[in-house]
Amino acid sequence: MRASRGPMWLGILAILFGLLWFLNNIGLTQTDIGRLFVVYWPVLLILWGAEVLIRDVAYGSQGESRSTGICSTILNGAILIVIGALILGSNLGIYRLDFSIVWKIFWPVVLILIGWSLLRGTTSTGGTHWAIMSGIELRNKGWRLESGNMLAFMGGIDIDMTVAEIPEEETVLNLTAVMGGIEVRVPNDVSVECEGTAILGGVTFFGETAGGVISSRRFGGKEVDTSKKKVIIYCRTIMGGIEIK
Repeated sequence: MRASRGPMWLGILAILFGLLWFLNNIGLTQTDIGRLFVVYWPVLLILWGAEVLIRDVAYGSQGESRSTGICSTILNGAILIVIGALILGSNLGIYRLDFSIVWKIFWPVVLILIGWSLLRGTTSTGGTHWAIMSGIELRNKGWRLESGNMLAFMGGIDIDMTVAEIPEEETVLNLTAVMGGIEVRVPNDVSVECEGTAILGGVTFFGETAGGVISSRRFGGKEVDTSKKKVIIYCRTIMGGIEIK
């Protein structure tokens, strides 16, 4: 098991900027720190991408079960490095990029993914629950779990199944978080399967994570042989997070 390591490069950069700021304040240097950051901040993306590749590929487990995760990691790291390099080149005046097109594409894609989530969802009696710049809490003892869709847009949803009435059948939940968060707690006597897609966000399933720029993963299920209760969870998140625990 690999120990968790923080981004060392971020600490080094913080020390260097702090030192430069200190030297400016005592009059030993006259560096325009604001201008320096405006031009060179994409280096953070490049270093982040390199750190993702080194941490999860070079030092990660080489087991076959990790192959899908490693491919996703390579893609995430490469995207971060390419985006950082493109923005840095534009900031240095090597070429000119019009980044307004990014936002023209981003929000329609967000809307399309929300619609896709709803179309893919179930038509059960559970229906669709919305948390738009607000919150939904399902934590009262005895609430009944039903198949359905849950969408958090700039809001949060808290689902506690440990106090819910869970039917002895298959229940399907479609969870979508857009710039928001969804947390699900599952009791030990329930079998669970999870499939997650994340764009600039993350999905965590009992400690296993899929996240980054673009990531899609089917997690290994938690099976309980003695129970007829089964929950299948489809997770989609954009600039948000979903955690199953």
